[in-house]
Amino acid sequence: MQNLIFREATELDLPKVVEIAVEAIEYSQSPFRDSSLEKMKEYRRKDLEQLQSLFGQSSIGVFVAEKNGNILGHVIVLSGMKAVTGELQGWIIDLSVKKDFWGTGVAEELTLKAEEFIKLKGFQYLGLGVTSANKRAVRFYEKMGYQEERKQMVKKI
Repeated sequence: MQNLIFREATELDLPKVVEIAVEAIEYSQSPFRDSSLEKMKEYRRKDLEQLQSLFGQSSIGVFVAEKNGNILGHVIVLSGMKAVTGELQGWIIDLSVKKDFWGTGVAEELTLKAEEFIKLKGFQYLGLGVTSANKRAVRFYEKMGYQEERKQMVKKI
C-alpha cells in the first residue's frame, strides 16, 4: 500500500487511537452479554482514555498505521504482564483497524510491530484476548501463529 507508514504513536495520536478502538468494539460484541453497543462504546472509551496516563512508560508500546496523515489503525501492547504460569510476557491490549482497511496487511504489520516491541523487551511470549464470536479476528490471529491457550467461559445466571 503506497504512502503507508508504521510508526510509534505520539501523544497527539491518542484521541484518534481511542476513536478507532471505540468504532471497532462492535465487532467484538459478545452474544452472551446484554450490554447495548452504546454502553460498550462508552466503557471502551473510558477504559482507553487511561492510556493518556500510561503513555510514555517503557512498558507500553503504541504503534499506528498512517497514510497521508490519517491514522488507519493501531496496536497497544504492554510488556511485563504475568501469565498464569508466573512468567512475564507481553499482552496486546488492543488491535484495531478501520474497516475500510481490513485485509490490506495493516493488522499484520501492526501485530509484527507489537511482537518486535516485546522481543526487544526480552520476553518470549505475547498473549491477547479475542471474543470467540469475532470469528474473523480469531482466524486472523491463528494465521499470525497465535494458539488458543486458555478459554474464558461465561454463563448468564
